Amino acid sequence: MAKAGWIFMLFLALQLLFCLSQNDYLDRTGWSSIDCGINDIRTDGMIIWDVDSDYTQTGSNKLVQKETSRDEFNTLRFFPNSTQENCYIVPAERQTIRYIIRAGFYYGNYDGLSSPPTFDLFINDLKWTTVNTSKNNGEPFYEEIMYENNGSGFFKICLKEIKDGGVPFISLLEAVVLWNKMYSQMESNVTYNLVTRTNLGGEELRFDPLNFEEMYNRIWSKGAAPSNCTTSSGFIDVTATYENYPPNLLLKDSVESNGSHPIILTVDLPQSNSQSAYFVFYITELVEKNSSESRSMKIEINGQDQGTVEAPNNGETSVITKYPVTVSGPSINITFTRSNESSLPPMISGMEVFTKWDPNVNQNQNQPPPSTAAGGHVSFAYTLMIPLVFLLVA
Repeated sequence: MAKAGWIFMLFLALQLLFCLSQNDYLDRTGWSSIDCGINDIRTDGMIIWDVDSDYTQTGSNKLVQKETSRDEFNTLRFFPNSTQENCYIVPAERQTIRYIIRAGFYYGNYDGLSSPPTFDLFINDLKWTTVNTSKNNGEPFYEEIMYENNGSGFFKICLKEIKDGGVPFISLLEAVVLWNKMYSQMESNVTYNLVTRTNLGGEELRFDPLNFEEMYNRIWSKGAAPSNCTTSSGFIDVTATYENYPPNLLLKDSVESNGSHPIILTVDLPQSNSQSAYFVFYITELVEKNSSESRSMKIEINGQDQGTVEAPNNGETSVITKYPVTVSGPSINITFTRSNESSLPPMISGMEVFTKWDPNVNQNQNQPPPSTAAGGHVSFAYTLMIPLVFLLVA
């Protein structure tokens, strides 16, 4: 390759390094990504997927029979010995800070039995959830929580067999530390289950090192426009920063009601009992309103009045949090209705719903020491830049 070509590649690497150094929220310190069942470390963009044998001493690796488009779901670790403590020890910060913790599951008929198991998942000896791997029509899915660590320096995540439930397994584990203040109304020392995180009117969004849009490794699922709604796209202020750092790609697409019809969003809850929920709505104005036009909407959750919200100026976003809201399952309806003063119908770009977790279980104090297997991370930009420098000099 000509010397000019190496100079160009070096310039790109330096630009990437500059972007990383200029944005606090690009700090990946404290991230853990574990691909259960792989034999060698692999990279996916800037995400380094670790071998899970560094974090657990039990279970066995297996390939799925029916592969998916995401490599992290094509291997798994299963735990046939129920007399053992089948746990992962994942390093964490030694200060009290909130994490996103996500576990992924995909049966893929790895054992040839066509019988997806059901088992319990625990974190730090508290029951997290019961995992039914036949849900989501047999496709890959995640269990995710917002978890505030206790400064112990590790998370202990265990899988436990239940009677007639089958052999537990896991496809992936991820932990992302939230260095910046986010989800400001979440209570300290409280865990929240993610129910849904949806990009309304747009495609699925994930962490992408090429555009630095979603910088907290959150997954925004694709949200189709409800009936009586259309999808709108427009320009937004890309320099603005909003609470929870929503990605710009989330904000530039919205669903808008047709005429006087409301927007009705239905959310399935994992439990039917009465529970406290945390709602975040991202409302972007994508229409250039004239002086005679206005957009305001009334919000109701399962018939409960949650007040009226006025849309922001064109290209701007309002982040609306409603907490606590008492809800009961198995599903709830969230309704956005044009207010009497509004000349324009309701519009919304994205939504997150969490439920407050109340683990009514005593924590076992006899926990193992933290793992020392996971070392510090080296910036991907540096790893890219170093060989380029040597090639340029040569």
